[in-house]
Amino acid sequence: MSDRLNILILHQMGDPRTWRSSVRDIEYSLPDYAPEHNYIVHDASLPAPDFIKDIEYHCIILGSTFLCNCHFPLMLSKTLKQYAFIKDSNAFKIAMPQDDYDCSAILERWLLDWNIDLLYTVCPQHWDVLYPNLALTKKIRLGYTGYVSDKMIERGRHLKPFESRTIDVSYRAAKLPPHFGVVGHLKGVIGDVFLANTSDEGFVVDISTHPKNIIHGDKWLDFIENSKFTLGSNSGSSLLDPEGEIRFKVERYLAFNPKATYEEVRDACFPMEDGKWIFTAISPRNIEAALLGTVQICTPGSYSGIMFPETHYIPFEPDGSNIRDVVAMMRDTYKVKRIAAACKEAFLSVKELRYSYHVQEIIDLITQGISTAKIVGTNTEEMKRLIQKYREYNKNYSKYFWPLRRLISSAKKVAVALGARKVKYFFRQNR
Repeated sequence: MSDRLNILILHQMGDPRTWRSSVRDIEYSLPDYAPEHNYIVHDASLPAPDFIKDIEYHCIILGSTFLCNCHFPLMLSKTLKQYAFIKDSNAFKIAMPQDDYDCSAILERWLLDWNIDLLYTVCPQHWDVLYPNLALTKKIRLGYTGYVSDKMIERGRHLKPFESRTIDVSYRAAKLPPHFGVVGHLKGVIGDVFLANTSDEGFVVDISTHPKNIIHGDKWLDFIENSKFTLGSNSGSSLLDPEGEIRFKVERYLAFNPKATYEEVRDACFPMEDGKWIFTAISPRNIEAALLGTVQICTPGSYSGIMFPETHYIPFEPDGSNIRDVVAMMRDTYKVKRIAAACKEAFLSVKELRYSYHVQEIIDLITQGISTAKIVGTNTEEMKRLIQKYREYNKNYSKYFWPLRRLISSAKKVAVALGARKVKYFFRQNR
């Protein structure tokens, strides 16, 4: 058997113009850190050409953006049909979901049906709750929402001096739907809480949750490096929604009550449920800020057992009640630099957080798995030809697909503004 592995990676990041660096780095981690193998990396937003279904792969990896299709019944049905060949493939199969708590039962049924060999979850706890059947098979390992890249380590050696940064406090986040509970809701409001409590402090701030202010690609890293401080909160959810029922209730309620507050939605759609379970972990932002020397002002939480208050971040209560203490710590230059250094060291000291370590672990597991199962892949020369054929297909198809998709997206936004969402949920409710 050749030492070169044939690996299919499926993601669904969509329009390349809107890719987030941290998501792209995870989905492409194997080609980036183990380039000696044979890869087809396919965005499932595009139709899968038939010839890639006939390749004998050593491994098939289902990325987090691909697995997000479990949240949408129609998309899941289409995915299961179009990629049915995966179920019958004898390749070593790895799933890498992220928002495990959202539709976890649906996802588990999907992965069991496709005979997944290994699942990396980013939730450090409650595996028996999220994946009761997979947990029994011991096919689960702990993963992370982001990792430390060699590129980031190198960049961290030549940082913009703290005193020269032009932004005092920065923050970007999407306002998450209420079905992520108070943990998700907090991400969308801590910026407003901080602003309301520091308006007279004279800070230069760049804080926004508006979609038009999202920063993509390397410009995001430039933004963080130009910030002395950045806000943060626990990444995750305080709701368990195994079948997507809460998600559906929330979407339907908001379709008819678009201005409803979080509390109103909570009381109407999931009373007494929020907080029964807590699923949190570090986020890519935590890693990026740490390596770029940006001091984090975070709401208290576990942060995967890596970050601790006052040692690695400035603790900020969600209601802003300790803002005087926060400001005092921000103005203590010695303490701030000590926190920044300690946080960077904390992330660099965890070997499992290195892309190089993570990818080597995956390659080793694939090698063990295919050796045990005696999997023989398509020969290397034929694989090279098929990879080139796929690249030509992807280039030609993408040339027309993404411009058309952008036009459709713009039309959908107009339709929603005109009330299409209400019509959609009316028919779903009365079908």
